[in-house]
Amino acid sequence: MKQLIESFTRQLRHALEIGERAAVTFSGPKYNNVVLAGMGGSGICSSILQAYVADKLKVPVVVQKSYTMPAFVGPDTLVIASSFSGNTEETLSVVRQAMKAEATVAFVTSGGEMLRTAQANSMPHIVIPSDAGQPRACLGFTLVQQLYLLHYAGLLDDAFKTELGQSINLLEEQAGSIKVQASALANSLRGRLPILYACDALAPVALRFQQQLNTNAKQLAHVNVLPEASHNEVEGWQQPAELFGKLAVLYIKTGYDHPRAQLRMALARPVLERQVQDVLEVEAMGATLLEQMLYLIHLFDWVSLYLAGLNKVDPNTTDNINYLKVELSKV
Repeated sequence: MKQLIESFTRQLRHALEIGERAAVTFSGPKYNNVVLAGMGGSGICSSILQAYVADKLKVPVVVQKSYTMPAFVGPDTLVIASSFSGNTEETLSVVRQAMKAEATVAFVTSGGEMLRTAQANSMPHIVIPSDAGQPRACLGFTLVQQLYLLHYAGLLDDAFKTELGQSINLLEEQAGSIKVQASALANSLRGRLPILYACDALAPVALRFQQQLNTNAKQLAHVNVLPEASHNEVEGWQQPAELFGKLAVLYIKTGYDHPRAQLRMALARPVLERQVQDVLEVEAMGATLLEQMLYLIHLFDWVSLYLAGLNKVDPNTTDNINYLKVELSKV
């Protein structure tokens, strides 16, 4: 896992090369809506993409992390299905329903049933390397190809390419400081349940961090989003008081947060500080939202790796996930 995290910028560069070389054409009608289908590492890429394009696309984008397809899907829908293995059962279920609804289906995968389906039906697809390592460490490959598919479909301009290049430069420039910051944060979260708060723009980044803590550090975490959390969860910081000593609050901040959401976060801080020892903060670096997202994703990946070391667990294993997959395959 350490090598995969260290090679993140190389992965992004390789992903750009793959996207540029991709021979993808779309012959369908003008798309009135987009559905991004995926689970786990692929699904979080869809959530990040949805947040990034929220102010760029003129059509609604829905992320689908389930077995079912929304009823509105039809011939004017673009469905982008992502699965590293190409065999994710929930995503395959969505693909079959989308094809039945005569939607345009495009794929990001390394192989499996999805690649066979795409090739057999001459459907748009981009193939990512099958030897890239753990699927959850392939965010760069999947996210970048999703961006390219939106671009080739005529929905997204090519500004993302420049932003990706800037993101790579930022991560390379800050490589040393990122590790130092990640190590300090990991030590602050050791032995505690991280409570992660972010505003809307960074909600999927916070969720990605939770997932990396789960899978790499084998540690639970909780995520909530501002401003919504200030309408309900803030009131819950009263019970059970005996647990508060085992909690660690982390504010994940960006200049893209809405000013009123920032104010709510600031006003909630004294409430939290009455119950926990420290309210930690991490602020994104970068000139664009994409740069800031990728900066935090890389930082938090290092945190999860350092926490795995502190927790004395193997970040490469996923025994509980594998158990569920085996048992599901029997039914």
